[in-house]
Amino acid sequence: MRILHVIQTVSPRYGGPVTSLRALAREQARVGHHVSICTTNDNYYAGDVATHSSGPIRDDKVTIWLHKAYFRPLLLSNKLASWLRSEIVGFDIIHIHGLYRFPVTYAAWCARKKGVPYVIAPHGSLDPFLYRQSRYGTAALPLKRIYERLFDIPNLNNAAAIHFTTKEEAERASLLKLRPKSVIVPSGLDWQSYEALPDRGFLRKTLGLNANAPLILFLGRINFKKGLDMLVPAFSKALQEIPQARLAIVGPDNEGYLANVIRWCRELDVKDKVSFVDHLEAEDVKRAYVDADVFVLASYTENFGMSVVEAMACACPVIITNHVNIWREVRDAGAGIIAGLDPDQIAHAICSVLQNKEKARAMGAKGRQAVKEHYAWSLIVENLTRVYEQLIEEAASKKRAGK
Repeated sequence: MRILHVIQTVSPRYGGPVTSLRALAREQARVGHHVSICTTNDNYYAGDVATHSSGPIRDDKVTIWLHKAYFRPLLLSNKLASWLRSEIVGFDIIHIHGLYRFPVTYAAWCARKKGVPYVIAPHGSLDPFLYRQSRYGTAALPLKRIYERLFDIPNLNNAAAIHFTTKEEAERASLLKLRPKSVIVPSGLDWQSYEALPDRGFLRKTLGLNANAPLILFLGRINFKKGLDMLVPAFSKALQEIPQARLAIVGPDNEGYLANVIRWCRELDVKDKVSFVDHLEAEDVKRAYVDADVFVLASYTENFGMSVVEAMACACPVIITNHVNIWREVRDAGAGIIAGLDPDQIAHAICSVLQNKEKARAMGAKGRQAVKEHYAWSLIVENLTRVYEQLIEEAASKKRAGK
Protein backbone atom coordinates (compact mmCIF):
# COMPACT_ATOMS: atom_id res chain seq x y z
CA MET A 1 0.00 0.00 0.00
CA ARG A 2 1.25 3.50 -0.86
CA ILE A 3 0.63 5.76 2.15
CA LEU A 4 1.22 9.50 2.39
CA HIS A 5 1.17 11.26 5.75
CA VAL A 6 0.89 15.05 5.84
CA ILE A 7 1.73 17.13 8.92
CA GLN A 8 2.81 20.73 9.47
CA THR A 9 6.25 19.79 10.83
CA VAL A 10 8.23 16.77 11.96
CA SER A 11 10.40 18.72 14.38
CA PRO A 12 10.76 16.65 17.60
CA ARG A 13 10.08 19.78 19.63
CA TYR A 14 6.41 19.67 18.62
CA GLY A 15 5.77 16.75 20.94
CA GLY A 16 3.40 13.79 20.88
CA PRO A 17 1.77 14.00 17.41
CA VAL A 18 5.17 14.22 15.71
CA THR A 19 6.70 11.45 17.80
CA SER A 20 3.71 9.18 17.19
CA LEU A 21 3.58 9.87 13.46
CA ARG A 22 7.25 9.15 12.86
CA ALA A 23 7.02 5.91 14.82
CA LEU A 24 3.82 4.91 13.01
CA ALA A 25 5.37 5.61 9.61
CA ARG A 26 8.48 3.57 10.43
CA GLU A 27 6.38 0.60 11.56
CA GLN A 28 4.18 0.82 8.46
CA ALA A 29 7.29 0.78 6.28
CA ARG A 30 8.77 -2.10 8.27
CA VAL A 31 5.80 -4.34 7.46
CA GLY A 32 6.08 -3.60 3.76
CA HIS A 33 4.06 -0.46 2.96
CA HIS A 34 5.55 2.34 0.86
CA VAL A 35 5.39 5.33 3.21
CA SER A 36 6.14 9.02 2.69
CA ILE A 37 5.67 12.10 4.85
CA CYS A 38 5.00 15.51 3.32
CA THR A 39 5.77 18.41 5.65
CA THR A 40 7.58 21.71 6.10
CA ASN A 41 10.97 22.46 7.63
CA ASP A 42 9.38 24.66 10.31
CA ASN A 43 11.51 24.74 13.48
CA TYR A 44 13.40 21.64 12.40
CA TYR A 45 16.65 20.89 14.18
CA ALA A 46 19.54 22.40 12.23
CA GLY A 47 21.55 19.28 13.11
CA ASP A 48 19.11 17.13 11.17
CA VAL A 49 18.51 19.29 8.11
CA ALA A 50 19.43 22.80 7.06
CA THR A 51 16.54 25.12 7.84
CA HIS A 52 16.50 26.48 4.28
CA SER A 53 16.51 23.11 2.49
CA SER A 54 13.78 20.98 0.99
CA GLY A 55 13.55 17.17 1.12
CA PRO A 56 13.69 14.38 0.72
CA ILE A 57 15.45 12.87 3.70
CA ARG A 58 15.30 9.27 4.89
CA ASP A 59 14.04 8.04 8.25
CA ASP A 60 14.72 4.30 8.09
CA LYS A 61 12.54 3.22 5.14
CA VAL A 62 10.32 6.32 5.26
CA THR A 63 10.83 9.18 2.81
CA ILE A 64 10.26 12.62 4.36
CA TRP A 65 9.66 15.49 1.94
CA LEU A 66 10.58 18.75 3.65
CA HIS A 67 9.40 21.96 2.00
CA LYS A 68 10.37 25.51 2.84
CA ALA A 69 7.58 27.44 4.58
CA TYR A 70 6.96 31.11 5.26
CA PHE A 71 4.41 33.26 7.14
CA ARG A 72 4.61 31.22 10.29
CA PRO A 73 1.03 31.33 11.60
CA LEU A 74 -0.23 29.42 8.55
CA LEU A 75 3.05 27.90 7.24
CA LEU A 76 2.40 28.75 3.62
CA SER A 77 4.54 26.80 1.16
CA ASN A 78 4.45 27.06 -2.63
CA LYS A 79 6.82 24.12 -2.96
CA LEU A 80 4.68 21.89 -0.77
CA ALA A 81 1.56 22.81 -2.76
CA SER A 82 3.32 22.12 -6.06
CA TRP A 83 4.62 18.77 -4.79
CA LEU A 84 1.15 17.70 -3.63
CA ARG A 85 -0.49 18.64 -6.92
CA SER A 86 2.06 16.56 -8.79
CA GLU A 87 2.48 13.55 -6.50
CA ILE A 88 -0.72 12.98 -4.51
CA VAL A 89 -2.36 10.77 -7.15
CA GLY A 90 0.49 8.29 -6.72
CA PHE A 91 -0.76 7.26 -3.28
CA ASP A 92 -3.58 4.93 -2.25
CA ILE A 93 -4.50 6.79 0.95
CA ILE A 94 -3.63 10.16 2.47
CA HIS A 95 -3.44 10.43 6.27
CA ILE A 96 -3.58 14.07 7.37
CA HIS A 97 -2.49 15.07 10.86
CA GLY A 98 -3.90 18.28 12.34
CA LEU A 99 -5.98 21.28 11.29
CA TYR A 100 -5.72 25.07 10.91
CA ARG A 101 -2.43 25.17 8.96
CA PHE A 102 -1.86 25.48 5.23
CA PRO A 103 0.06 22.18 4.69
CA VAL A 104 -2.72 19.98 6.10
CA THR A 105 -5.58 22.11 4.79
CA TYR A 106 -4.17 22.15 1.27
CA ALA A 107 -3.42 18.42 1.34
CA ALA A 108 -7.05 17.62 2.16
CA TRP A 109 -8.34 20.01 -0.52
CA CYS A 110 -5.94 18.56 -3.09
CA ALA A 111 -6.94 14.97 -2.24
CA ARG A 112 -10.60 15.95 -2.68
CA LYS A 113 -9.94 17.46 -6.09
CA LYS A 114 -7.82 14.53 -7.24
CA GLY A 115 -10.24 11.89 -5.93
CA VAL A 116 -7.79 10.26 -3.51
CA PRO A 117 -9.32 8.99 -0.23
CA TYR A 118 -8.02 10.80 2.82
CA VAL A 119 -8.28 10.50 6.59
CA ILE A 120 -7.96 13.44 8.97
CA ALA A 121 -6.58 12.98 12.49
CA PRO A 122 -7.41 16.22 14.38
CA HIS A 123 -5.09 15.36 17.31
CA GLY A 124 -7.37 17.03 19.84
CA SER A 125 -8.05 20.20 17.84
CA LEU A 126 -11.80 19.57 17.98
CA ASP A 127 -11.93 19.25 21.76
CA PRO A 128 -14.22 22.04 23.08
CA PHE A 129 -11.41 23.39 25.28
CA LEU A 130 -9.13 24.07 22.29
CA TYR A 131 -11.87 24.61 19.73
CA ARG A 132 -13.16 27.68 21.53
CA GLN A 133 -9.81 29.45 21.80
CA SER A 134 -6.79 30.48 19.77
CA ARG A 135 -3.16 30.44 20.75
CA TYR A 136 -2.97 33.96 19.29
CA GLY A 137 -5.60 35.33 21.69
CA THR A 138 -9.29 36.13 21.72
CA ALA A 139 -8.94 38.65 18.90
CA ALA A 140 -7.83 35.86 16.55
CA LEU A 141 -10.91 33.67 17.17
CA PRO A 142 -13.07 35.24 14.42
CA LEU A 143 -10.28 34.56 11.92
CA LYS A 144 -10.06 30.99 13.15
CA ARG A 145 -13.81 30.51 12.65
CA ILE A 146 -13.65 31.99 9.14
CA TYR A 147 -10.70 29.79 8.14
CA GLU A 148 -12.47 26.78 9.58
CA ARG A 149 -15.76 27.40 7.75
CA LEU A 150 -14.06 28.11 4.44
CA PHE A 151 -11.54 25.28 4.52
CA ASP A 152 -11.36 22.82 7.41
CA ILE A 153 -15.06 22.00 7.90
CA PRO A 154 -15.51 21.19 4.16
CA ASN A 155 -12.33 19.11 4.29
CA LEU A 156 -13.54 17.24 7.38
CA ASN A 157 -16.99 16.61 5.94
CA ASN A 158 -15.54 15.19 2.71
CA ALA A 159 -12.96 12.95 4.38
CA ALA A 160 -13.24 9.19 4.04
CA ALA A 161 -13.02 9.06 7.84
CA ILE A 162 -11.91 11.04 10.87
CA HIS A 163 -9.26 9.30 12.93
CA PHE A 164 -9.56 9.66 16.70
CA THR A 165 -7.17 8.02 19.14
CA THR A 166 -9.72 7.46 21.91
CA LYS A 167 -13.48 7.15 22.24
CA GLU A 168 -13.37 10.18 24.54
CA GLU A 169 -11.79 12.31 21.81
CA ALA A 170 -14.52 11.28 19.36
CA GLU A 171 -17.26 12.12 21.86
CA ARG A 172 -15.78 15.54 22.60
CA ALA A 173 -15.73 16.38 18.90
CA SER A 174 -19.42 15.49 18.43
CA LEU A 175 -20.49 19.13 18.93
CA LEU A 176 -19.58 19.81 15.27
CA LYS A 177 -21.89 17.06 13.93
CA LEU A 178 -19.43 16.06 11.24
CA ARG A 179 -20.66 13.73 8.50
CA PRO A 180 -17.84 11.18 8.01
CA LYS A 181 -17.49 7.98 9.98
CA SER A 182 -15.21 8.00 13.00
CA VAL A 183 -12.46 5.42 13.37
CA ILE A 184 -10.79 4.94 16.73
CA VAL A 185 -7.23 3.67 16.63
CA PRO A 186 -4.88 4.61 19.49
CA SER A 187 -1.30 5.75 19.23
CA GLY A 188 1.34 3.21 20.08
CA LEU A 189 4.96 2.61 20.93
CA ASP A 190 7.72 0.23 20.00
CA TRP A 191 7.31 -2.35 22.74
CA GLN A 192 10.58 -4.10 21.89
CA SER A 193 12.52 -0.99 22.89
CA TYR A 194 10.79 -1.08 26.31
CA GLU A 195 11.22 -4.78 27.09
CA ALA A 196 14.57 -4.14 28.77
CA LEU A 197 14.38 -0.93 30.79
CA PRO A 198 17.45 1.17 31.64
CA ASP A 199 18.93 1.24 35.12
CA ARG A 200 17.75 3.84 37.61
CA GLY A 201 19.88 6.86 38.43
CA PHE A 202 20.38 8.92 35.24
CA LEU A 203 17.88 11.72 35.91
CA ARG A 204 18.59 11.84 39.63
CA LYS A 205 22.32 12.12 38.97
CA THR A 206 21.72 14.80 36.31
CA LEU A 207 19.62 16.82 38.77
CA GLY A 208 21.84 16.15 41.78
CA LEU A 209 19.04 14.41 43.68
CA ASN A 210 19.32 11.87 46.47
CA ALA A 211 18.62 8.32 45.26
CA ASN A 212 15.81 7.98 47.82
CA ALA A 213 14.13 11.37 47.35
CA PRO A 214 10.49 10.93 46.22
CA LEU A 215 10.55 12.17 42.62
CA ILE A 216 7.49 13.53 40.79
CA LEU A 217 7.88 13.85 37.04
CA PHE A 218 6.16 15.99 34.43
CA LEU A 219 7.39 15.35 30.89
CA GLY A 220 6.01 17.21 27.88
CA ARG A 221 5.87 20.61 26.23
CA ILE A 222 5.77 23.53 28.65
CA ASN A 223 2.40 24.67 27.36
CA PHE A 224 -0.74 26.32 28.78
CA LYS A 225 -2.92 23.25 28.25
CA LYS A 226 -0.68 20.94 30.30
CA GLY A 227 -2.07 22.13 33.64
CA LEU A 228 1.22 23.25 35.14
CA ASP A 229 -0.72 26.03 36.85
CA MET A 230 -2.35 23.24 38.87
CA LEU A 231 0.65 20.93 39.20
CA VAL A 232 2.87 23.55 40.86
CA PRO A 233 0.35 24.40 43.65
CA ALA A 234 -0.46 20.68 43.99
CA PHE A 235 3.24 19.99 44.53
CA SER A 236 3.39 22.80 47.10
CA LYS A 237 0.52 21.17 49.00
CA ALA A 238 2.12 17.70 48.75
CA LEU A 239 5.31 19.09 50.31
CA GLN A 240 3.36 19.74 53.50
CA GLU A 241 3.06 15.97 53.96
CA ILE A 242 6.22 14.86 52.13
CA PRO A 243 8.79 17.66 52.56
CA GLN A 244 11.59 15.61 50.97
CA ALA A 245 9.71 15.29 47.65
CA ARG A 246 11.09 16.84 44.47
CA LEU A 247 9.49 17.81 41.16
CA ALA A 248 11.19 17.50 37.76
CA ILE A 249 9.62 19.43 34.88
CA VAL A 250 11.09 18.04 31.67
CA GLY A 251 10.36 19.41 28.22
CA PRO A 252 10.89 22.32 25.84
CA ASP A 253 9.43 25.75 26.46
CA ASN A 254 6.43 26.38 24.23
CA GLU A 255 5.54 30.01 23.36
CA GLY A 256 7.39 31.41 26.39
CA TYR A 257 5.14 29.66 28.91
CA LEU A 258 8.09 28.53 31.04
CA ALA A 259 8.42 32.02 32.53
CA ASN A 260 4.95 31.64 34.05
CA VAL A 261 5.84 28.28 35.59
CA ILE A 262 9.03 29.65 37.14
CA ARG A 263 7.08 32.60 38.53
CA TRP A 264 4.53 30.30 40.19
CA CYS A 265 7.36 28.28 41.74
CA ARG A 266 8.85 31.46 43.19
CA GLU A 267 5.50 32.73 44.49
CA LEU A 268 4.83 29.43 46.28
CA ASP A 269 8.43 29.25 47.54
CA VAL A 270 9.14 25.85 45.97
CA LYS A 271 11.63 26.83 43.26
CA ASP A 272 14.56 25.24 45.09
CA LYS A 273 12.68 21.91 45.02
CA VAL A 274 11.76 22.04 41.31
CA SER A 275 14.20 21.14 38.54
CA PHE A 276 13.79 22.11 34.89
CA VAL A 277 15.22 20.09 32.00
CA ASP A 278 14.84 20.89 28.30
CA HIS A 279 14.19 18.35 25.56
CA LEU A 280 15.55 14.82 26.17
CA GLU A 281 16.41 12.25 23.52
CA ALA A 282 14.39 9.02 23.37
CA GLU A 283 16.64 6.84 25.52
CA ASP A 284 17.04 9.56 28.15
CA VAL A 285 13.24 9.95 28.26
CA LYS A 286 12.97 6.30 29.31
CA ARG A 287 15.64 6.86 31.95
CA ALA A 288 13.59 9.76 33.30
CA TYR A 289 10.44 7.63 33.63
CA VAL A 290 12.40 4.83 35.32
CA ASP A 291 13.82 7.26 37.87
CA ALA A 292 10.44 8.79 38.73
CA ASP A 293 8.24 7.56 41.56
CA VAL A 294 5.13 8.99 39.89
CA PHE A 295 4.34 10.70 36.58
CA VAL A 296 1.78 13.53 36.62
CA LEU A 297 -0.07 15.01 33.64
CA ALA A 298 -2.63 17.57 34.85
CA SER A 299 -3.78 18.64 31.37
CA TYR A 300 -6.89 20.67 30.63
CA THR A 301 -7.17 18.68 27.41
CA GLU A 302 -5.21 15.84 25.83
CA ASN A 303 -6.54 13.89 22.88
CA PHE A 304 -4.47 10.84 23.86
CA GLY A 305 -1.45 11.41 26.10
CA MET A 306 1.52 9.58 24.60
CA SER A 307 3.67 10.46 27.60
CA VAL A 308 1.19 8.59 29.81
CA VAL A 309 1.65 5.39 27.78
CA GLU A 310 5.43 5.83 27.81
CA ALA A 311 5.42 6.20 31.59
CA MET A 312 3.23 3.10 31.93
CA ALA A 313 5.60 1.15 29.68
CA CYS A 314 8.39 2.05 32.09
CA ALA A 315 6.36 0.72 35.08
CA CYS A 316 5.88 4.24 36.46
CA PRO A 317 2.51 4.85 38.16
CA VAL A 318 0.62 7.77 36.63
CA ILE A 319 -1.68 10.52 37.86
CA ILE A 320 -3.76 12.23 35.17
CA THR A 321 -6.84 14.41 35.05
CA ASN A 322 -10.13 13.25 33.63
CA HIS A 323 -9.50 15.61 30.72
CA VAL A 324 -6.69 13.40 29.42
CA ASN A 325 -8.68 11.27 27.00
CA ILE A 326 -6.94 8.01 27.88
CA TRP A 327 -8.17 8.29 31.49
CA ARG A 328 -10.72 5.46 31.22
CA GLU A 329 -8.06 3.09 29.90
CA VAL A 330 -5.70 4.03 32.73
CA ARG A 331 -8.44 3.55 35.31
CA ASP A 332 -9.52 0.19 33.89
CA ALA A 333 -5.92 -1.05 33.81
CA GLY A 334 -5.34 0.00 37.43
CA ALA A 335 -2.24 1.88 36.26
CA GLY A 336 -2.75 5.09 38.20
CA ILE A 337 -5.10 7.63 39.75
CA ILE A 338 -7.57 9.88 37.93
CA ALA A 339 -8.00 13.35 39.43
CA GLY A 340 -10.20 16.32 38.62
CA LEU A 341 -8.90 19.69 37.48
CA ASP A 342 -8.14 20.66 41.06
CA PRO A 343 -4.79 21.13 42.87
CA ASP A 344 -6.14 19.57 46.08
CA GLN A 345 -7.18 16.38 44.27
CA ILE A 346 -3.86 16.20 42.43
CA ALA A 347 -1.92 16.73 45.66
CA HIS A 348 -3.93 14.02 47.41
CA ALA A 349 -3.23 11.61 44.55
CA ILE A 350 0.51 12.40 44.66
CA CYS A 351 0.68 11.72 48.39
CA SER A 352 -1.37 8.53 47.99
CA VAL A 353 1.17 7.11 45.52
CA LEU A 354 4.34 8.33 47.24
CA GLN A 355 3.26 7.12 50.67
CA ASN A 356 2.34 3.59 49.56
CA LYS A 357 5.24 1.95 47.71
CA GLU A 358 3.49 -1.40 47.39
CA LYS A 359 0.48 0.27 45.76
CA ALA A 360 2.79 2.23 43.45
CA ARG A 361 4.64 -0.92 42.36
CA ALA A 362 1.34 -2.67 41.60
CA MET A 363 0.16 0.29 39.50
CA GLY A 364 3.43 0.31 37.59
CA ALA A 365 3.26 -3.41 36.84
CA LYS A 366 -0.37 -3.20 35.68
CA GLY A 367 0.37 -0.22 33.46
CA ARG A 368 3.31 -1.98 31.84
CA GLN A 369 1.18 -5.04 31.08
CA ALA A 370 -1.60 -2.88 29.61
CA VAL A 371 0.84 -1.21 27.20
CA LYS A 372 2.19 -4.55 26.05
CA GLU A 373 -1.31 -5.87 25.37
CA HIS A 374 -2.91 -2.80 23.77
CA TYR A 375 -0.40 -0.22 22.54
CA ALA A 376 2.38 -2.05 20.70
CA TRP A 377 2.85 -0.58 17.21
CA SER A 378 2.46 -3.98 15.54
CA LEU A 379 -1.14 -4.13 16.79
CA ILE A 380 -1.85 -0.50 15.89
CA VAL A 381 -0.54 -0.84 12.34
CA GLU A 382 -2.53 -4.02 11.78
CA ASN A 383 -5.75 -2.28 12.84
CA LEU A 384 -5.00 0.86 10.84
CA THR A 385 -4.20 -1.16 7.72
CA ARG A 386 -7.65 -2.74 7.89
CA VAL A 387 -9.17 0.74 8.16
CA TYR A 388 -7.20 1.96 5.13
CA GLU A 389 -8.20 -1.06 3.05
CA GLN A 390 -11.87 -0.55 3.83
CA LEU A 391 -11.73 3.15 3.00
CA ILE A 392 -9.88 2.55 -0.26
CA GLU A 393 -12.46 -0.05 -1.30
CA GLU A 394 -15.33 2.28 -0.39
CA ALA A 395 -13.78 5.07 -2.48
CA ALA A 396 -13.32 2.71 -5.39
CA SER A 397 -16.94 1.56 -5.14
CA LYS A 398 -18.14 5.18 -5.23
CA LYS A 399 -16.07 5.82 -8.36
CA ARG A 400 -17.48 2.73 -10.06
CA ALA A 401 -20.98 3.91 -9.15
CA GLY A 402 -20.21 7.31 -10.63
CA LYS A 403 -20.71 9.20 -7.40
